[in-house]
Amino acid sequence: MRCKFIYISLFFYLVFSFESGGQGLNSYSNLVSIGLPKEALRSKYRIRLSETTTSHLEATQKLAKEFTAKYRMTTYLIRKNETILLDAGDFSEKKYARQRFDFLRKNYKKARIVKSENDSVSEFYVYEKKRPAQSKTPNTLPVNKTDSKIEIKTIEVKTTDPPADRSASWNDPKYDEANAAKNENYLTEDEKKVYYYLNLVRMNPRLFADTYLGHLRNSSNQYESTLYSELQKLNPLPVLKPNRKLYESAKCHAIESGESGYLGHTRKKCTKYFMGECCQYGITNPLNIIISLLIDEGIPSLGHRKICLNPYTELGVSIQPHKTYRVNTVMDFH
Repeated sequence: MRCKFIYISLFFYLVFSFESGGQGLNSYSNLVSIGLPKEALRSKYRIRLSETTTSHLEATQKLAKEFTAKYRMTTYLIRKNETILLDAGDFSEKKYARQRFDFLRKNYKKARIVKSENDSVSEFYVYEKKRPAQSKTPNTLPVNKTDSKIEIKTIEVKTTDPPADRSASWNDPKYDEANAAKNENYLTEDEKKVYYYLNLVRMNPRLFADTYLGHLRNSSNQYESTLYSELQKLNPLPVLKPNRKLYESAKCHAIESGESGYLGHTRKKCTKYFMGECCQYGITNPLNIIISLLIDEGIPSLGHRKICLNPYTELGVSIQPHKTYRVNTVMDFH
């Protein structure tokens, strides 16, 4: 057999839609926006191999490739400002990480067990074995067992907070209205930030694109490039205000889905109280939740994008644990 490194697809996705009561209520579900393998999303612990600075990025990338080839473990490069971290493996329990760690620490003296940090992953390397194609020509030279191919794609890390060099336009007091849920004590801070970022998009689509999505402007990915173009032309939309009934609707479904590991919109015990719904799995970063729904990778109808940019006026947001993907976000609109 020969070895081949592959980059796992940038997006996994799942779409659900339905018509209800003649009202034409559409709902959609998006699965994982930063392209991590399913094992990564279930992972709770990894082994940290090294910690260095961005000036040693190439050396760290080389180490990641070599480690992946030698130990057949997925490796993750994590960027935090000027720091580069290299983590390996996906472990659901610390005891499993400990078993692997005991095997590795002879060669990696500074290695330690850490909690998984999927939101900060900027690159990852996956090992996969491939059977070589059988040749029909008897005189064909044997396949070189050391042959390998490296294909890397970098995922940009986005921050949950506005960048330090925010445009003066964002500093206009009128944008304080984007933080419409700041006084809602029943919401978590991350849930409040979901309102904040989505409202920034709706209040000034063009400025949001220029501030947060400039790297998508010339993207060869049509989902990314069309989002940037659309936001450049889109007129402002109403600010989404928090609604307690919509929150209870979203929370019930998020808990119900999370406990069973379910993906989608069919409810067993939860009452439907919304005109549009988006469900997101595997992401905890509020800004990434919004950006992934707006990009809507792999969804030809762009259903999530349409719902987020629909002239609704109220929203309920709930982020809850998920049995399969660790976390799920439900957003109910009216």
